Amino acid sequence: MSSICERTITTCIAGSCNNPIYSGIEGKAYIFNRQEIEKFTFDTTTPNPNLITEITMGTYTSGGSDVAYTGYQIKQNGKQPFTGTTTSMTEGNVMNKFTENVSFVVPDNSPAAAMLLDNIANGRFVVVLVNEYEGQDGKGKYQVFGSAKGLVCSAMERDAYSEDTDGGWSVTLTAEGSPKSAVFLEHTTTSGGETVVDTKSYLESITDDCEE
Repeated sequence: MSSICERTITTCIAGSCNNPIYSGIEGKAYIFNRQEIEKFTFDTTTPNPNLITEITMGTYTSGGSDVAYTGYQIKQNGKQPFTGTTTSMTEGNVMNKFTENVSFVVPDNSPAAAMLLDNIANGRFVVVLVNEYEGQDGKGKYQVFGSAKGLVCSAMERDAYSEDTDGGWSVTLTAEGSPKSAVFLEHTTTSGGETVVDTKSYLESITDDCEE
């Protein structure tokens, strides 16, 4: 039988004097086509429904073999990369939900960039951003946007004289109706009986760095 989904809090609300929160996002992120992700595995040990432990990529056939899809990296320069990235609650009739926005710059204006922008304008994505602050429990470094429904493009603009983009394109991806305020990723590997957190190398292994 289903129950009334009224939540209760089970911990104090307080900052850490030894590890206070601070703002900022690192200049490299990871983007995936939502349709190419087979599933997310959530933490069942704690358990924590806001912590992903594995991103399982789908596969396609090439040369008679199954090949896993990969994501791609987003690299941003400047003092405040991904400026405009926000999460806000929206009041609902049944349950309150959250709207996620991820903003970045495509630092190009060319036929190749135009083809990329056309695909961004009509695709659905998942983005992993790397926070400067890791959280009081150390698990808040890698934040996943669009895990529930995927991010879609809500704004795209080029100002040829903009100092914020140096004449590139500003892009905002949005996910509306997310049931969770935030979702994070922490991947671990167990070897020789020892469990090691390897989220960064894991993300690098399932994405293309697009280096020439």
